[in-house]
Amino acid sequence: MSTPDPDRSPAPEPASVSSSDQVTIRRAPKFGVFIVGGAVLGFLVVVVVIALTLDIDRGGQTESVGFSGLVGYFGLWGVAIGGFVGAVVAIVLDRVLARRSARLTAERVAVETPPETVEGEIEDHGDQRQ
Repeated sequence: MSTPDPDRSPAPEPASVSSSDQVTIRRAPKFGVFIVGGAVLGFLVVVVVIALTLDIDRGGQTESVGFSGLVGYFGLWGVAIGGFVGAVVAIVLDRVLARRSARLTAERVAVETPPETVEGEIEDHGDQRQ
């Protein structure tokens, strides 16, 4: 066992300050994920519908637009409508989850640590680089 040195002062204790706040805990959807997911799903629906209906008899029309032309045109509509539907779903989900939120008391603790003390003298040798 070591005996305490009478010349050494005890290390200072850290100071802490605490306060209580009311917080709301709830789950919230990420709107960007829903919008992008809806846009991708809308584009995929357009591709599937065009692939299934491309070979349907059009009643004697002589002009024929290719698969990529149809996908390009209707894909813009599918992306726009799918993104809009995704945003609406995210808003509805956000409202539903807002009702299930909980109010809690959170305690905030700020700890201020005292500066470290060094025993002895610090020697300054200057710049030792060459």
